[in-house]
Amino acid sequence: MSLIQNIKQKLSDRIIKGKLNKNPRKKEFHNLDSAKNIGILFDTLDDKNYPIVKKFSEDLSKKGYKVQTIGWINANELPDFGVAQKIIFYTNKDVKWTGEPLADEIKDFMNKRFDLLFILSDSDHISFRYLAELSNAACKVGAVSEQSDRLDLMIDQGKNKSVDHLIKESLNYLSLIKKH
Repeated sequence: MSLIQNIKQKLSDRIIKGKLNKNPRKKEFHNLDSAKNIGILFDTLDDKNYPIVKKFSEDLSKKGYKVQTIGWINANELPDFGVAQKIIFYTNKDVKWTGEPLADEIKDFMNKRFDLLFILSDSDHISFRYLAELSNAACKVGAVSEQSDRLDLMIDQGKNKSVDHLIKESLNYLSLIKKH
C-alpha cells in the first residue's frame, strides 16, 4: 500500500469510528425465520461472484424475503453487466475518497434497517468498509477475517474462501440458530 493510500485509509478509519461513536447501531439478532428484509453487500473482484450473488438474491426473493443487493466494482465505469439490473452497482466514481457514498441509492442502502445484512467479501477497500461498517442493519453476517469486528455472526469458511461456500455456510448456521 502506498503512503498516500495508507494516509487515506487511516483518515477514513477515523471518520468511520467517529460516525459509529456518534450514532451507534442498534444490534438485534435475526435468523432465517425472523428476518423479513435482507441486504446483500458484495464485490466483483472475482468474476464468479456476480452470478452467484445474483442467484442467491433471486432465491431469497422467491422465498418471500424483501431483498436489496449492492455490489462494488473496482473501476471508474460500470461494465455491461452492471446496467439495467435489480442489483445496485457502484464504482469508485460513486464515492468520495473517504469511502462516503455520493449516490442516494447507496446512502439509502447504508441507512436501511435490514434484519440481516450478508457481507459477502472481506474487502478492505475504503468504500466497501464504509458501507459494511456504517450500515444500519440489525444483524451483519460474513466471513471471519481481519474485518470481522464489523460482523455480528462470523462464519469460519476453513480453506474454502469462495462466496458460494460462504453463502451456504451462512444459511446453514442461520437456519440452525433459534431466536427466542
